[in-house]
Amino acid sequence: MKIISWNVNGIKSTYQSGDLQNLVKTESPDILCIQEIKTVEVPAIEGYTLYSYPYSKRSNVYGTAIYTKVEPLSVNKGIGDEEFDSEGRAINLEFENFNLYDVYVPSGAKDKEHLGRKYRFYDEFTKLFSKSKKPVIVCGDFNRIAAEIDAKRPELMKNKSGFMPEEQEWFREILNDYVDAFREFHSEGDNYSWWANKNLRAENKGLRLDYFLVSKSIRKTLNDSYILKDQLGSDHVPIVLDLNYCQVCSTLNKQGNEFCDSCGIKLSIDNDEDEAAREDKLEIPKDKIILLDLNYTLIANSKEIWNYPLEKKIKSQKYEMDLIELIKDNYVILITTSPYKRFHKILRDIKEKTGFEPDESYWNFGGQPPQVKKYWMENEVLPQHGEDANKYLAIESNPATRRMYKKLGIEAKPKGDFI
Repeated sequence: MKIISWNVNGIKSTYQSGDLQNLVKTESPDILCIQEIKTVEVPAIEGYTLYSYPYSKRSNVYGTAIYTKVEPLSVNKGIGDEEFDSEGRAINLEFENFNLYDVYVPSGAKDKEHLGRKYRFYDEFTKLFSKSKKPVIVCGDFNRIAAEIDAKRPELMKNKSGFMPEEQEWFREILNDYVDAFREFHSEGDNYSWWANKNLRAENKGLRLDYFLVSKSIRKTLNDSYILKDQLGSDHVPIVLDLNYCQVCSTLNKQGNEFCDSCGIKLSIDNDEDEAAREDKLEIPKDKIILLDLNYTLIANSKEIWNYPLEKKIKSQKYEMDLIELIKDNYVILITTSPYKRFHKILRDIKEKTGFEPDESYWNFGGQPPQVKKYWMENEVLPQHGEDANKYLAIESNPATRRMYKKLGIEAKPKGDFI
């Protein structure tokens, strides 16, 4: 799993220049944490769900946002302090194995009052994530350096906001329970994430203000952490955290694991090869129980429009009549991760538009796609219809979910093998 954190210093300009889209295209992060969005109109990115937290009183300052491909279990905005929460300074997404916090710390550079405010934010935010019952990943613009090595000229930072004695003490205390992920892999100097202007950036006279702090309990799941020094679009550059993460069961695994500790699936698989469509199309046996994925199998273009509002989604979808024709004589069980409470309305819309109606359906209860479908298979489908894997055929476009089905011994194919 790749998580990227970036202070964009205004997401509208970064988006309009194409720098944000280029980052997503080049790095393909699973989760992208943004600070200093400076707007209430945060642009969508195809393939990601957006959670934004802008400043509630002024639209041109502060604010945070997270784009994610991985569906969180819960979303929490703010730290419980109205003064800071009105500025949209922190978002928390809870996942199966960890809590992720995206934070934009106040600068504190203006005067003693603002410096005191910065200290208070550190205290309140630290109390918040320290209460987590799961391992924690904290990322964002901390507006401070961790040590002298994090500044080109540390002597200029003495007794200034960003390297005050109180801030140094905070960092020493936090490292009792958390690790500075970048320093786990890079001990050398001259690694910075912010420069005051273009000339200083060209001379690499900067500061490392952006961090990933990770609970020591998941330290061994880290594959790498690094700075994208050449990224344009802001006075900050993105920082990256790479975790050894199982896409099938969402387990965090130790660095170097070839197979998942929990489900035994091989962790690194060439998805492009796995996705290759067959030229010679297969037939669907009439005696098979078809396990069908609504989002990625029944509906065309869903990868492009899956984050649309429900009504817009229904109007935009092109139903694949060819596939329906192939499966209409089979017993069809719809197993989907669509997170809709109004799934009965969706089923009615599908029937009205296509004439197709599945025999059974099971819907998302809050987990990740492979986990959801594994739960329904083991707890509902197999007990009702039998454990003979030869009875079933899964038509499934998600490679991770296909691997889950195959782990159960069930044949799983993408729709491209049939139509």
